[in-house]
Amino acid sequence: MISRYRNLNKYRELMQAKEFYLLAAGIIFILISYILNSVFLADLSALVAVILLGGPIVRGAVQGLIKRELNVDELVSIALIASLAIGEYRSAALISLIMAAGSLIEEFTAQKARSAIGKLMQLNPERAAVVREGVEVDIPVGEIVKGDRVIVRSGDKIPVDGKIVRGVASVNQASLTGESMPVEKNIGDPGFAGTTVYSGMLELEAEETGGETVLGKLIQLVREAENQGSPLFRVADRYAGWFTPVVLLISLGVYLFTRDLHRSITVLIVGCPCAFILASPTAVVSAIGNASRNGILVKGGAILEEISRIKAVVFDKTGTLTRGEPQVVKIAVRGEHTVDSVLSMAAAAEGHSRHPLARAISEEAKERGLAGEEMETYRNIPGLGIEALAGGKKIFVGTLLPEEAKLFPGFQGGGEGEKALAVKLNDQIIGAILIRDRIRPDAYRLVDSLQEQGIEKIQILTGDNLSTAAHIAGEIGIEEYYCDLLPEEKLGYIERLQRDGYKVAMVGDGINDAPSLASADIGIAMGAMGTDVAMEASDVTLMSSNLSRIPYLLKLSKATIRTINLNIIFAVAFNVVALIISSYGGMNPIQGAILHNIGSIFVVINSARLLGLNPSDRVAGGSPVQFRSKYCSGRP
Repeated sequence: MISRYRNLNKYRELMQAKEFYLLAAGIIFILISYILNSVFLADLSALVAVILLGGPIVRGAVQGLIKRELNVDELVSIALIASLAIGEYRSAALISLIMAAGSLIEEFTAQKARSAIGKLMQLNPERAAVVREGVEVDIPVGEIVKGDRVIVRSGDKIPVDGKIVRGVASVNQASLTGESMPVEKNIGDPGFAGTTVYSGMLELEAEETGGETVLGKLIQLVREAENQGSPLFRVADRYAGWFTPVVLLISLGVYLFTRDLHRSITVLIVGCPCAFILASPTAVVSAIGNASRNGILVKGGAILEEISRIKAVVFDKTGTLTRGEPQVVKIAVRGEHTVDSVLSMAAAAEGHSRHPLARAISEEAKERGLAGEEMETYRNIPGLGIEALAGGKKIFVGTLLPEEAKLFPGFQGGGEGEKALAVKLNDQIIGAILIRDRIRPDAYRLVDSLQEQGIEKIQILTGDNLSTAAHIAGEIGIEEYYCDLLPEEKLGYIERLQRDGYKVAMVGDGINDAPSLASADIGIAMGAMGTDVAMEASDVTLMSSNLSRIPYLLKLSKATIRTINLNIIFAVAFNVVALIISSYGGMNPIQGAILHNIGSIFVVINSARLLGLNPSDRVAGGSPVQFRSKYCSGRP
């Protein structure tokens, strides 16, 4: 019966040879019992069917008694033994058949809800092409070691985590991030196990294999999450613990009052709280499977339940609301110089710098196909910028002073989250470059989506200055923002919200925000694919940097709790009604077994509906919350 499948992190094929053939054999023996004219042989054939089909149920009951744990197997076991005791061999055989078949039907229905790990495990190929001693060989993926050079061609899956050392390709990372659009990969970029090369060819140097890859860690975390029940799950466990003896007493009472053993046996069968036991775990597993399919890693049912209570969401800025990668947004020039010539000279000067602004200039030049002259000398001028000698020319890239900004009509910089840099040639200013950390496109709809999900307070906590914080908050529409904060100071704001009665979710990049992620009621790490710190410190990990997944997560959590509550209400009502009907003799044991399985299947199907919830669906919710707070900045 279904209690043997309650540990839903155990993935088995539906039609395992043993169970499938036992069911088939049981059906054959039951048919034989109805064909034979000899009463003895007919009863013997039915008894064999009971042993084959009812044996696992009785074995489960005995194991529960040995562990001093009451489970629902005891009820059906007693019913089977009682049927045999009064000579109802065929009835016992039919009850065993219905219960065994019902278990397989429920398993089939639940298979989709429990397929998250199976699908993840299928992402890794079985074999891979590896370069050994200069020769390409085909080997099992399990034999790849760190440092191996792995060749991945168009249509193949990447088998390891590694660094791309040769080739260019378009890679589909939807299996890890939930994003449908492919990503262009070049030399130096990371490649992740389980992702698929759409077009092109890559050679990777293996850095992590097997369970150490991002995919391997994701599989392990999903396993752990599916094995963690919600508080509602624990209520169901306690219910099942005391419900079994109550049903036994009811069955005994029915027999004492009616002297009808068939009616008493029916009470035992319909009284099994299988639907109630399944109410929470099937919903949790379906929701976690849905989330992982969409690039959201949730660490258990208790976290899903807590997410449904969130009323305040706090965001870090850099790497969360913004890309965390400064980009060139505007270039101004003077005299005979062109945008390309100014950018080319700036890229030549910044070519060996690791500063984020220097990388932004280099990336912009690369995208435009500009090749700067070879740098001859390089000098860092503290507080001002970079001075380099390239092609016999002295090039300076650094802070654009206020008097220099006047040379570029309409050029606005130095404020609203921007940084303006001057470009000088032989000490003469020839242009200026404006760099800004761009806001993520999906951030602009974020406030409305969160309000639709009942979020009452949205804040930004950032270490950036007032000008930058005000610009980002104004663009997105967040009215509360606090700036110039150290990581430990963010904790104070989160704790203050908690003291005011809010359940708080903190959204950060998962590295320097680890303390805040840990202290919030729910920590959500953004874009943390491959980041161990994020997976460990947060309750939820977004494998991509898609902010729209946050309101969707709220929607999913609320749908999960609604589903669990509906399952519980149905299961309790179903059990009570079935007990009343059977106590009054409204059904026989065989009809009771059929009704019992119908209830369990309904719960599983209802939970499986969570798999159909889609991020593209309109996020439903109440009326938008009107903010009454004022703009704020700095420390309280």
